[in-house]
Amino acid sequence: MPGFHIHLAIGNRYIEKHTIEDKESFLWGIIAPDFTDNKDKTHYTKPTKPNSSIIEFSKNKVCIEDFLKENEVKTDYEKGVFLHLLTDKIFFNEFFPKEYLEKENYVQFCKNLYTSYEMTNPYIAKKYNIKFSKELLEKIKQNIEDNSKKKHIEGKVGHNIIPIDKLEEFIEKMSDISIEDYLKKYSK
Repeated sequence: MPGFHIHLAIGNRYIEKHTIEDKESFLWGIIAPDFTDNKDKTHYTKPTKPNSSIIEFSKNKVCIEDFLKENEVKTDYEKGVFLHLLTDKIFFNEFFPKEYLEKENYVQFCKNLYTSYEMTNPYIAKKYNIKFSKELLEKIKQNIEDNSKKKHIEGKVGHNIIPIDKLEEFIEKMSDISIEDYLKKYSK
């Protein structure tokens, strides 16, 4: 999943380009699905076989159709949650080259992803004017530590797999979308 900085950059840019009445609720919705012990539940993840490829895992990580069966997207908070899930789905299914995902194992992919976030977050925070309250910083720090322990990747270093120019294109693409159009697409 994209890190908090990426989600908030998309949220900030989306607010600049679209009419959002309750900006704070929208931004909380943008990050809410990642503040849980059970991300499979908040992302409506479909089970995958134990030895599934990263590609198969990515296809099943977010099921927007299942989210929409249980939720109506009417409030700005709900729009933020929907944009978060849509961002995750597109990020994992379109951002990384298929060739890379076919040859990489899951543990190394996670190491590379978390290393990439550490390397790109300062740039993203500055460029997209992302500011965190002390409370939110603590929650994010705890969330990252918990996820690292769950994935057994703490203390391990990967390499950057998120080029800044491609990340900026992704942020712009996601902030340009019409939530209403995607709601129609996935509601069918």
